[in-house]
Amino acid sequence: MMMKKCEVRKAVLFTAGHGAIPVHSLHLYCEYCKVNYHHNFRVVGEHQFAERKLINLWISMMLMAWTSATNCARIFNASMTEDVFPDWQFSLSVTSDQVYDGFTILSLLEDCISQQKTLVVPHGGASRDQLYHYCKKCTHIFENPHRKTSVIVIDGVTVSHPCCGVPNCKTPLANNHHRFCPGHSHMNSICSIVGCSNPAVPGRKSCGHVDHQHIEDVHNERREGPVPVTPNSTALKPRIHAQFGRCRTHNEQLFVAPCGIIVARETFYHAEALYSVIEMIKRTYRLPGTMPEHIFFDNNCSIKKIVKNDPIFQKVGLTVDVFHFKCKHSIEDLFCQRNCNPSAYPELLGENGKAWYFNSSIAEQTNAWLGGYQSICREMTAHHFNFFLDEMIRHRNIVMKNKLEREGSQPKTWIIPTV
Repeated sequence: MMMKKCEVRKAVLFTAGHGAIPVHSLHLYCEYCKVNYHHNFRVVGEHQFAERKLINLWISMMLMAWTSATNCARIFNASMTEDVFPDWQFSLSVTSDQVYDGFTILSLLEDCISQQKTLVVPHGGASRDQLYHYCKKCTHIFENPHRKTSVIVIDGVTVSHPCCGVPNCKTPLANNHHRFCPGHSHMNSICSIVGCSNPAVPGRKSCGHVDHQHIEDVHNERREGPVPVTPNSTALKPRIHAQFGRCRTHNEQLFVAPCGIIVARETFYHAEALYSVIEMIKRTYRLPGTMPEHIFFDNNCSIKKIVKNDPIFQKVGLTVDVFHFKCKHSIEDLFCQRNCNPSAYPELLGENGKAWYFNSSIAEQTNAWLGGYQSICREMTAHHFNFFLDEMIRHRNIVMKNKLEREGSQPKTWIIPTV
């Protein structure tokens, strides 16, 4: 056996059963093959380690109770940390950054394990695994004649992060306090009134136009307190739009199977535009044989008109979910009544006394869950935001799949050729 260099240093181990424990960290170094050997704990800091069981507890708190990394740290420190080692070199309190580092590292490791790969990172990122999911709750297989009906439900939820102020620019901000991305930073010197291209006055965000400066002054006054109403302030004037602060993404668009499995997620930047929804459908189901037979969306009557000549959608039922069809769509809209009424499709109707076979309200129910992360995510960077939501969705899909197995819904995966 080759000679090894042994190094021992003080550290802190965060555990689920015994709280924070002062420990000595030991690692071996092989001078022949230049390899470091560490013990099997998750490293959350240079001198801090955490049990996998504890990190999974933090993830469960995030998943089930919308707990932020900051509150995970506060709960741990308040309930499981005792100041019985005041002379120890390092603090026995965990920080929010260490909680999130543990979440990130464990998530990356689990992703690599599922793909039978080794995680390689420098010393000093759509839910594709569920895209081809099917079960008894989201796919109806008919025996005579032999055919299937699979369904997906689409909806958007307002969970957002700061983004570039130029419409449809998807380049991340260099700093979350910036108004524009690096490629559009020159816009900082342009008047913030929408449609005005004049240079901004130094020290202001508006140009020399009197009305534009007045709007900026009113904006600044509102930040400091209520603005009194003057007799002339309510007079009819041309509506002027301005963007003095940061822009935020518009919404997260979700594709949800009626069983509760989240199939896809995408950030819509400036609007829930119909063409953006159509393109997302095409990207998600670009492989032959993956397109569902029915798609529920609350504005399918408009999408139906757009794609009526598109061969990709010729065999796809574009219906409005039951709730929105009854409450939001007029019976006088003959196009909607004739083309998007779910009652017109026998394969969507229920069996054994049930009105409907599929739960078309599942997206609204899923939105209630995902919307709980808005306060946690609102100041995240774009990369941080996407990684966090992807992991929360992955963990939720695992919970939902286990539930489907217990209920006898037989969750499985379609085998789709990748050519």
